[in-house]
Amino acid sequence: MPLLMNSVNGFWKRVSPGQAEELCIATITQARNPYFYEKWGVPDTLEGRFDCAVLHLCLLLRHLKGPLAQAVFDAFFSYTELTLREVGVSDLRVGRQVKKCAKFFYGALKAYEDGLEGRVCLREALGRNLYGNAMFLWNKEIENYIRAADKSLKGQCLNQNHLQNLEWPCL
Repeated sequence: MPLLMNSVNGFWKRVSPGQAEELCIATITQARNPYFYEKWGVPDTLEGRFDCAVLHLCLLLRHLKGPLAQAVFDAFFSYTELTLREVGVSDLRVGRQVKKCAKFFYGALKAYEDGLEGRVCLREALGRNLYGNAMFLWNKEIENYIRAADKSLKGQCLNQNHLQNLEWPCL
């Protein structure tokens, strides 16, 4: 697969698709940790898993810039499309479902960004986006985890060409 290229101010920047996919897979792997579903009550459904993956992708994308951020986003939605096909969504409906997923993603991205920046309550954003407006008991613990993950990602050199490992806080 060729390198992705993006013209910025007349210069060509290359992003290795392998690096973007590695970041995407590491993010999805963290989101699939059973702790979220067994201990913190995130719904263990297709939607709940997607919501948890979106949360982690939003955290990652806060600290990525430029073509790498776009490549990670593209990889995530490629996996989303593949998952929809695997669960039996018809070819004619996949596009509409991906658009719904993207709309949810952008809303969640804004809500989590505002919550982490203190413009709105992070717990409310979690309740709406991760728990589907249901009451959840672990709000302080998961909020602490999200803030720790954001701080951890901020301290990592994510835009380097040779990222060693994406590190998430312990659960």
